[in-house]
Formats: sequence, C-alpha cells, structure tokens
Amino acid sequence: MVMKLGVSLEDDLVTFANEEASRRGTTRSGLIAELLRAEKIRRQVTDYIDRHGWDVTEDEGVWREYQSRRFEQEYGSDEW
Repeated sequence: MVMKLGVSLEDDLVTFANEEASRRGTTRSGLIAELLRAEKIRRQVTDYIDRHGWDVTEDEGVWREYQSRRFEQEYGSDEW
C-alpha cells in the first residue's frame, strides 16, 4: 500500500532534499522513501547485532547465512 504524507521541513532541508534528489535522479518523495528504507535496514541490523553480539559480524560465513535466511523469510514467496 502506498500512502501520501505531508511533512513540514525547514527551508534549508527542502533545498538540500531537492538538490540531493536531483543528484540521485529521483524525486523529493523518492529520496525520503529511500532514506527511510535505509534507516529501517540499519535498525534491523542493529537489533540483530544487539541480540546476537558484535562477534557475529566477524564471521562472514555466519553473517551471509543469516542474510540468506532473512532474504528467504522476507522475499521467499515473491515471484521473480
């Protein structure tokens, strides 16, 4: 579901958003959505590391297995 939101931003943030969106070849709304998706992923990674300890990131094989499992959980039912 896609929902339209209205947000109030300071002039300098609107200017920055316009410039950054243009640089990335997207719209202001697209930029905000991209930034929120990145923040969501950052939160998920932080929560995982907080639960399982920082040492999990030192074992690349374990980390890749985790990523594969999460990918399967999140997107396993999607048709490509």
